[in-house]
Amino acid sequence: MKIIIADDHPLFRQGIKQAIESIPNAELVGEAGDGMEAYHLVLSEVPDIVILDLEMPLLNGLELCKKLRSDFKNIRVVILTMHKEKHYFDAAIEAGVNGYLLKDNAVEDILDCIKTVWLGQPYVSDHVRDRLLETEEDQTLKLVASKLTPTENVVLKLVAEGKTTSEIAKLLFSSPNTIENHRANISRKLELEPEKNALLKFALKLKKS
Repeated sequence: MKIIIADDHPLFRQGIKQAIESIPNAELVGEAGDGMEAYHLVLSEVPDIVILDLEMPLLNGLELCKKLRSDFKNIRVVILTMHKEKHYFDAAIEAGVNGYLLKDNAVEDILDCIKTVWLGQPYVSDHVRDRLLETEEDQTLKLVASKLTPTENVVLKLVAEGKTTSEIAKLLFSSPNTIENHRANISRKLELEPEKNALLKFALKLKKS
C-alpha cells in the first residue's frame, strides 16, 4: 500500500508520517507541501492512497482531488481539515473524496481511516458525523416548528420554559381551555406521540437547537 501526504505544515506531516509507519504493509512514498507538488508526486509514484490538506497553496485539497478523480480512478483520497461545517463536507463529497478526517484527531484516527478506505469503504471522522447529525436534527426541528401559527409558537416557547397551562393562559390573557386547544393543535401538527409530556420533550429539544 503506497501512500502520499500533502500538507503545508511540516510538523503536522511528521505526526501523520509516524502514525503511517506503524501500519503493516504501508509505505510512505512521498510528502508534499503544496497541491502542485503533490500532483507531480502522484504522477511519478501512482500511490494507492493520497492524504491531502483541504487548504494548501497552489492547489487546495478539493481541487487536487478533482484532478485525481479525472486522471486516476483507483486512487483513494483522504481530506484533512479543521472544518466540521456541513458545506465543507458536502463539497468534499462532491469532489469524490473517500475519507474526511479532522486534523484535531488525525493522528489518532488515521489508522482506522486508511484501513477503511483501503477496503473501499468511506470514512468520516466521528466528530464530523456527530456535527452533521446535529445539524440535520436542528433543521428538521425548525422546519416542523414552521408549521405552527405565531400564537402556537409562543405557546410552544412557554412550554419549553416549563410554564403550566394556567400560567400560559395568564401570560397570554386567555383561558386554560384555549391554551389546551393550542397544545392539542400543536401536538397534532407536529405528529407527536400521545404520551405524557411529549409536547414538553419536543419543546425542550427545539429550544436547544
